[in-house]
Amino acid sequence: MLGNMVLRTTEKPDSVQHGGGQMLAINTFPGGNVSIQNFGSTYREISWEGWFEGADAMERMVQIGNMRQKGEPIDFVTEAYTQKVVIQEFQPEHRTNFFIPFTITLQRVVQITKQVPKEAVDKTAEDIKTEEEKNKQQNTESKSYTVKAGDTLSKIAKNQYGNANDWDKIYQANKDKITSPHKIQIGQELILP
Repeated sequence: MLGNMVLRTTEKPDSVQHGGGQMLAINTFPGGNVSIQNFGSTYREISWEGWFEGADAMERMVQIGNMRQKGEPIDFVTEAYTQKVVIQEFQPEHRTNFFIPFTITLQRVVQITKQVPKEAVDKTAEDIKTEEEKNKQQNTESKSYTVKAGDTLSKIAKNQYGNANDWDKIYQANKDKITSPHKIQIGQELILP
């Protein structure tokens, strides 16, 4: 059975491939050391050839073609198990409306990652842009600082910016109040850019 369609004898696979591999990132380093990261299992695809025959051959071909186009997980049921699969390829060769050979390839589904709608991506991008603009605005707004006893522009820069060498920023923003970078007054209001 594939999805809601019961496969007939000429439409069923003779065998189903099992097993698979591991998705690995392998890095070899000088000295022979090897780092291996395992990103999980991979599974062999299930593929076979068959044919639709009879008065409803065309209808059955269209039914599987529609399942492929939807791209949604469907059940693939055999006598031994049921697996979720997606139809990766379906290639019918239309000869007559009563006889249609085909090849089909199924991929086992471990987890389906749904595509995020464009609107959600745009909303997230807009939120990030708004947050960045808000942060930029906060960073460009100046603060004021009242000079205390023992303060120098270097000491203020170290306390406010983490770097004493940023004293010139303070001096440039306050040139109209400070005659010399070495002469600041207690109680003086300085702008911190």
